[in-house]
Amino acid sequence: MKAIILAAGVGKRFKEVTDQKPKCLIDIQGQTLLERTLRALSAAGVTQAVVVIGYRGEMIEQEIGTACGDVQVRYVVNERFTKGAILSLWSARGEFDDDILIMDADVLFPVAMIERLLYSPHPNCFLLDGSSENTGEEQMLLTRGGRVLNIVRGGSGDFDVVGESVGFLKVARADAPVLRAILEDFVAQGRDAIEHEEAFPTFMAQREIGFERVDDLPWTEIDFPEDLKRAEREVLPKIVALDRTPA
Repeated sequence: MKAIILAAGVGKRFKEVTDQKPKCLIDIQGQTLLERTLRALSAAGVTQAVVVIGYRGEMIEQEIGTACGDVQVRYVVNERFTKGAILSLWSARGEFDDDILIMDADVLFPVAMIERLLYSPHPNCFLLDGSSENTGEEQMLLTRGGRVLNIVRGGSGDFDVVGESVGFLKVARADAPVLRAILEDFVAQGRDAIEHEEAFPTFMAQREIGFERVDDLPWTEIDFPEDLKRAEREVLPKIVALDRTPA
């Protein structure tokens, strides 16, 4: 199992910080967001991470280095990081030779969230929060019969469960080449200005993807300054308490 962490973007919605450094290097009470991600992976038993860098990527390499906790860290560069995030995932296509976790780099979460994904019986699996408010900004997972049928920003409809995607997807080694081929087709067609999630429905049509609910776990995506304030005030204390609780 290896984690592919997408950290190449400019983070335009958080210019107060990202004019100076990548968003994943935001300090949250003494640790960067990326360090917290890597330490959670380490605690969950994941020992390899590939970080896709682009915007000020050298700062990420200097800050994190080649290891964090028990996780060995390597880097892949997306030279076209100002275009769609699909190019970041495509840049890591050489890593699709194992079970993989595809992860956004701007999520604050507890170790239990990664464990829930790793130990899920679904070989391919999303994390879904059915308690999240759908403002139209969130990537929503649309499910029926225990299977994710679509992921759409602001999506809704007559489905068994509709909930926000945390931004993490587990893909089985056997199915990773299928996703790679789909990404290759999208890029070859010139569809390189889109989000990587826009390629996932094609993957869902070819392979079954399940989900695990995380309504009970504290987490947040950090897109705006107010997200960071909420993370520090409300979310991080709950994560720290949960991570300290014996399993």
